[in-house]
Amino acid sequence: MMSQSVFHAHYWRDCARLTTQKLCVMGVLMALQIILSRITAINLGNWLRISFGFLPNAIAGYLLGPIGGTLVAWGSDALGTILTGQAINPGLSVTAALGGFFYGLMLHKRPVTIWRTMACLLVVSLVCHFLLNTYFLAMAGFTAVSDGADYPAFVRALVRPIYGEGATMPAWISVCNRFIKQVVVYPVNVAMLLLMLRGVQRMPNAVTHL
Repeated sequence: MMSQSVFHAHYWRDCARLTTQKLCVMGVLMALQIILSRITAINLGNWLRISFGFLPNAIAGYLLGPIGGTLVAWGSDALGTILTGQAINPGLSVTAALGGFFYGLMLHKRPVTIWRTMACLLVVSLVCHFLLNTYFLAMAGFTAVSDGADYPAFVRALVRPIYGEGATMPAWISVCNRFIKQVVVYPVNVAMLLLMLRGVQRMPNAVTHL
């Protein structure tokens, strides 16, 4: 896949051209994202959840560019939320769309390397999953846990002598907890995405050159 500058007008014209083939690929990736993020996630206790839902969004960005990646990430988030009977949170939907945009911006028509994969996931993890998601969850009132029951044992051991057993944990501890989660899952996500991108690279040109 030839590298092309994002500052070139042809790059954006090509990304905005939504052919029937592209729309079909987008539909398949959206369905995969909903399945992987809501059905096949692995819960390691109450604290850590490993999800494969980011992979279809990243593949959409790699194959379709920033515009296609944004549409797939936003569409799968909205549809998945509706299918589970929940209300759409505009902030979280925008965050999901921004993640798809970053995947496209950093991976589309770029060589697959471990350093590029690490940089891409670092941006998405820090900006989208940690900063924006934490902010919008706080606005919705979902960051505080009444007794810290879903925190790792070493965090509970550190803070409970200060705040007491069963006490509501302060907001900064919730933020630190979310940061630790991102640090733990980051290398796992890098390995999974790198393997997936290298697998997609080996597919026929009809798939990789949409």
